[in-house]
Amino acid sequence: MIPVWPFKLDSFQNEAIKSIDGGHSVLVAAPTSSGKTVVAEHAINSAIAAGSRAFYTAPIKALSNQKFRDLTRMLGPGQVGLLTGDNAISPGAQVVVMTTEVLRNMLYSDSEAVDDLGWVVLDEVHFLEDPYRGAVWEEVLLNLPGHVRVVALSATVSNAEELGSWLNEIRGTTDVIVERNRPVPLRSLYLISERRGKRQLHRVPISKGGESNTKGERYDLEGRRARGRQAYGWSPPKRREVLRELQRSHLLPAIHFIFSRAGCDDARDSLIRDGINLNSQSENAEVESFLSSRLMDLSPEDQNVLSVSQWKEGLRRGIAAHHAGILPLFKELTEELFASGLLKVVYATETLALGVNLPARSVVIEKLMKFTGDTHELLTPGQFAQLTGRAGRRGIDAEGSALICWSPFVTFKQVAELARSNEFLLKSAFRPTYNMIANLMATRTREESRDLLARSFAQFQTHSRQTEASNLVQIVDRMERVLEQREMASSWQLTERGKPLARIHNEADLLVVEALRARLLDGLTPGETAAVVSCLTYKKRGPRNLMVPEPGGRIGRRIRSISDLSRSIREESADQGVAHEFQTSHGLAERIMHWVDGGSLTSALEGTMSAGEFVRNVRLVSDLLGQIEKVADPELAAAAFQAIGNLERGVVVMAGAVSESAPRHPTVTADSPEAA
Repeated sequence: MIPVWPFKLDSFQNEAIKSIDGGHSVLVAAPTSSGKTVVAEHAINSAIAAGSRAFYTAPIKALSNQKFRDLTRMLGPGQVGLLTGDNAISPGAQVVVMTTEVLRNMLYSDSEAVDDLGWVVLDEVHFLEDPYRGAVWEEVLLNLPGHVRVVALSATVSNAEELGSWLNEIRGTTDVIVERNRPVPLRSLYLISERRGKRQLHRVPISKGGESNTKGERYDLEGRRARGRQAYGWSPPKRREVLRELQRSHLLPAIHFIFSRAGCDDARDSLIRDGINLNSQSENAEVESFLSSRLMDLSPEDQNVLSVSQWKEGLRRGIAAHHAGILPLFKELTEELFASGLLKVVYATETLALGVNLPARSVVIEKLMKFTGDTHELLTPGQFAQLTGRAGRRGIDAEGSALICWSPFVTFKQVAELARSNEFLLKSAFRPTYNMIANLMATRTREESRDLLARSFAQFQTHSRQTEASNLVQIVDRMERVLEQREMASSWQLTERGKPLARIHNEADLLVVEALRARLLDGLTPGETAAVVSCLTYKKRGPRNLMVPEPGGRIGRRIRSISDLSRSIREESADQGVAHEFQTSHGLAERIMHWVDGGSLTSALEGTMSAGEFVRNVRLVSDLLGQIEKVADPELAAAAFQAIGNLERGVVVMAGAVSESAPRHPTVTADSPEAA
């Protein structure tokens, strides 16, 4: 059982705990690192005391792993379970940490695991606005049994009361607790480098009030041109200049956000080349000892292809890069070292801001413009708040610092408005999928399903949830007609042909099931099976004109057939007014087949693919193969099973490790007792 906290709680924490003790669900909207986890832990404690179960759900596997480690330290070994798809540890424990998708799938399968469930913690519930995964949070909230109470944890959003009103409608009494004040005040600074004469770095405070700052506006190119002044002389500060400023002002440790994987690596490597060392000799030795114990199972060949020596050299010196292209194991070790105080600067993409509890003394944002895949757009206030929320360690720092680098493409006024804005309007991204429709057909009547869609947050926000012809209902209806035309459903019942659809949780759910029915995965070796399946999971990054040659032989023919099938589904769906935008990609097929057939990591990464990207895509293929194995005939199921076994080896297996062996350093996190 989690003990009573030996430190004084904030008023919002006390208010939320009082609601839990009163048997109410709660929505807590508070800034990053403010101590929302205390509320979740109290709900878990209440479940344990009552002899019921508690589930803690998180949006990403890394955060699930972190929460598993944290709760295991609090409750003791063997008392906490973990379910992420990659890991299944003590699933029958009284307290289980899982990804939100795992709980959604439990609810659709009427799992007995929820029978004695008392509390569910939905961490980062503002993810329900995510266009690809946001619907999962709403599905969980709509499908949880009525007796289960909920702790919903969110970043500070400007429409928390609206979200709370919806939760009151669908979950019963839900108290809304909003905390807008950061536990550690945030100071925002504008960094400008002057090119004229001796290069000099200027720091301009960004006002939190509504008044303009003429000192900052004098650096705007457009403003200088309008006033007839020369529009040159300023430039973005160099990364080395920024680091010197951080050192001079005692603002380390810092997270320096760069929206480019290559940029993060270049920043780290340039400091190593310059001989920069931010750690003491004893810290160097502690990092080396930690890495040696954690990398013992990595072969010399794999260490060479992964450039481990360069990566380790940076870590020894207190310098790291963190992005989706890095091997997941390396990201986990980087996070553990940073949390332990053994890293002083991490050059990271925005993925480090999502959920994982890694506060720093300061945060640097190199550019406020981010490439979306089609165009460059200014960060939203919510994205800006998510990044700067890492600045300031509770119990250690009197204030956190956000340093924004000058850019000719963004005015000082825009920077100041982002820093001042509290506008983070949460909008639902809920939309039905074929898998959702299939599960509703399997578990609910048409009327119950219509009611469920009408009670979604998306429908709540349109203020038309009582209207029979609402948008979402028009969409249970058009998708139902597509399934009927494809002989997968009839009169709100799944046919034998359609039943596998309820067990395929994939963006291309309908295409996967139709490919199985057309026997496009039959008669293949395990390697070929995985290669063909990869066309249903892989999305190519980078310039679209860099094409990978299409595989030859029957792999290429099967992938072309699946592509033709996808086109037919897209056309048929369009006739019914349903968007089907999924496109197959053969770009990973030969790498996957080579890996399944025992190929080396060196050849798997040949070309432009990073280790992190390769492992992530192997995981996606493995996950879909696992779903196919459960619905396929024995021969295909056997091929899928063998392919999974051959995929899950080497760095892929190591990437899923959950460890508690991080070095212990006197670093205080927002939720530790010392943080008071």
